[in-house]
Order: sequence, then structure tokens, then C-alpha cells
Amino acid sequence: MQTVADLMITNLVTLKESDSLATAKALMSEKNIRNLPVIDDDGHCLGMLTQREYLKHAFYLVSQFGTQQLHKKEEQTPVRNAMNKDTLSIDPSMTLKTAAEFFIENKYGSLPVVENGKLVGILSPVDFVKLAHSML
Repeated sequence: MQTVADLMITNLVTLKESDSLATAKALMSEKNIRNLPVIDDDGHCLGMLTQREYLKHAFYLVSQFGTQQLHKKEEQTPVRNAMNKDTLSIDPSMTLKTAAEFFIENKYGSLPVVENGKLVGILSPVDFVKLAHSML
């Protein structure tokens, strides 16, 4: 039976809590990704910064400071102010069937894969589409 470890992405792009929203925005654009795990120096997953959370915080900054100040405020705002700290994670030994059922029932764009408290991968619905495509 296949597990999350067989499908998860392990070449991760991550952020630190102290990284700026400007850094996060640049990484999302450059790497064409919408979900960035936030880790500490020991590799523990502290949360996720999704494109949706970034945009929500960017709209807040615009409403408070105007569009002219957006880039400056993004450079001054740490990721910890916008990230989701209440993130579900999954274990690499979870079956792909169980993980797929979770994605079907919930509207998550990705899930961090954590083993012994440390981030080891990330899994998204796109990974399942790629798997299905390879099987056709």
C-alpha cells in the first residue's frame, strides 16, 4: 500500500517566522507556489503561509497605509503576522487513500508532512493529479 512518503514533495521551499511578507511574495512568484511552510531553526513546522493568507494581510496593509506604502510595509511585516499557526499536518506513513479522503472532504491546498515534529515534506491535491496522470 502506498503512503504519503511515496508521493510527498521533499525539495521544499520554506520560510522562517522572521522573514518578511515581501520575501514570501517573491518566493511564491519565483517558484510558482501558493503554500509555504514556516519552520524554526530546528526544522519544526510552525505553520503555513498560504497565498490566501498573504493576500488577506496585503489587503489589510493597503487599507491601513494605502497602495503606495504596500511594498514598504510588506518588507517590514514578518511572516509570523500573517501565517496560519493552526495548521493540520500528516505523517509520512499515512496511506495515500486516507490522505486523498482528507483532501476530498476538506478544502486544503496542501498539508505539511511532519515526522518526529520536523517538517519532512508537503503534500497537495496536485500531487494526486500527477499520480493519476502517470497512471493513465
